[in-house]
Amino acid sequence: MRDQEAYVAWKRKKRIARITLLSCMQDDFMCGFEEYETAKGMWEALKEKFGTTSATKLRRLNQRFNDYKKRPNQSMRQHLRVMSNMIRELKNDGQTMSDEQQVQAVLRFNASAYKINLVSIE
Repeated sequence: MRDQEAYVAWKRKKRIARITLLSCMQDDFMCGFEEYETAKGMWEALKEKFGTTSATKLRRLNQRFNDYKKRPNQSMRQHLRVMSNMIRELKNDGQTMSDEQQVQAVLRFNASAYKINLVSIE
């Protein structure tokens, strides 16, 4: 009896997951994914269709990373957190960065901030 209750609960959750995925889609996408009977099958199809990173998105992420500058009102901890998040996002989207490249990027951006401070002290 307990196994039957667990099965019914599992089946209900599975159905809710599928309906939730479908309800989040625009109508034209929904028609293409209604055929999948399980949320898992639908999720796999969605990942296959939309899971790749476009060249445009990767270029935008790289540009944002390369243009990023430490703001004067930003603490070093905040700056490093933002840099770390951008590096992680680039890696997640397939951009490979060596440890040396990451460190150079952080130092390059900080060097410009420190030059401003040194000039104002002199």
